[in-house]
Amino acid sequence: MDSNTHSTSLTDSRPTRESAGNATGPADALTALAALVDRLAAQDLCGLSDGVRAERVLVLRRLVDRLEGHWLRELADLDARGAAGADQDQPAASTASWLRAGLRMGPSTASGCVRTARALFRGPLAATARALTNGDISVAHASVVAAGTQELANHVVTEAEPVLVDAARRLDPPRLRRVLAHLRLVADPDGADQARERRHAGRWLRLIPSFEGMVAIDGLLEPEAGQTVLAALEPLVRPTGADDPRSSGQRTADGLCELARRHLEGGRLPQTGGVRPQLTVTVDLDGLLGHPGAVGGELGGMGPLDPEGCRRLACDGAVTRVLVTRVLVTRHRSDGPDLSQQQGRGQERPTARLRAAVALLPPALGGAPTQPLEVGRTSRVVQPAQRTAPAVRDGGCAFPDCDRPPAWCEAHHLRHWLHGGPTDLANLVLLCRAHHRAVREGGWRLARDPDGRLTATPPHQPPHRRPRTAA
Repeated sequence: MDSNTHSTSLTDSRPTRESAGNATGPADALTALAALVDRLAAQDLCGLSDGVRAERVLVLRRLVDRLEGHWLRELADLDARGAAGADQDQPAASTASWLRAGLRMGPSTASGCVRTARALFRGPLAATARALTNGDISVAHASVVAAGTQELANHVVTEAEPVLVDAARRLDPPRLRRVLAHLRLVADPDGADQARERRHAGRWLRLIPSFEGMVAIDGLLEPEAGQTVLAALEPLVRPTGADDPRSSGQRTADGLCELARRHLEGGRLPQTGGVRPQLTVTVDLDGLLGHPGAVGGELGGMGPLDPEGCRRLACDGAVTRVLVTRVLVTRHRSDGPDLSQQQGRGQERPTARLRAAVALLPPALGGAPTQPLEVGRTSRVVQPAQRTAPAVRDGGCAFPDCDRPPAWCEAHHLRHWLHGGPTDLANLVLLCRAHHRAVREGGWRLARDPDGRLTATPPHQPPHRRPRTAA
């Protein structure tokens, strides 16, 4: 074939008898088809122009859809005859199970193929089946029509099918699915009401803490609830710029966390036990100060939080000081040293260090019992009024090149208040959650020059300035 011209065999997706090797029967046709596929695989594409390459991709996709349509036709015939498993002279339990064993299909894929084949070639969707085998619509379109009409009466499907086939020629599968949803509402309002109740009853959401403290989220929301969540997340999941390194999934995760954080800070959630729900972290002073060997905090019932994460949350949180005494039980064991003798030494064995760390855990996790001696008043590190000044000055996240607004930000102490840093305007900047984490856990260092410019130094690199003049 000339690399710059189109041949008739390229644009016509119906092979002639001559091109099929003068096939005379079903077996001969399959042999000729396999030979044509081998010839296609052996073709050298190097000499083809870009236009020819593009057309070949489109034509091959239509041929694949046509071929799969014929496969569904033969699958429907085999299923009607109950002949699944006849190739092994052993009747199969079902056509779907036979497909799973013979073609290594997944359960849902095999069952879906059988349902689609039955609807197209043994049900009322004859026009849809013809459109598929003729190459007018794709397998995806045919599957949408088959699934969307399975609960409708046959006479309703017969009347609506011409409209659906025409829509399938013009729309992509997601929009065709929406057309079918409207059809069900109009054609079968009672069934639509029942379907709505089934969707409502089928809603669920599960949050499962993992071993590492991550939380796995899985679930299913009914349409209006799902759209409500998507609408609330949409402004929070946009990329911050062309160089935003986060994936779509990471942005969605950050957006969901940001949505929950704003509602917690807004104080509009119902009270539980007389107080508004908030994120609660319990951490020893040694952990906050970063002393060697200190354990992290306890994040409610979700597991541990590393010390650096505790310090990040303490930058802009409400702190309650609780003075406790911890009763350390000294045990003399043959397989380890005396715990009381090991504390304070820098060269103790790993076993002793682990025992010392366990003793510092909350009592519910096997740590030493604690006895509160004094409970101080809860107070916010950064008062609401104090956030106004950095918001006006910084205009949002103060990290260089970040344009997230003040509502997305947390107050950050350039010098942590735990180490004597004052909670005043000169020592405060606003950082979005991503950059707050980058500074606290990621090792970035922030400093404000005498002229008011904020500089950011990457971790493990020589200092260099990326200035941003404070607003």
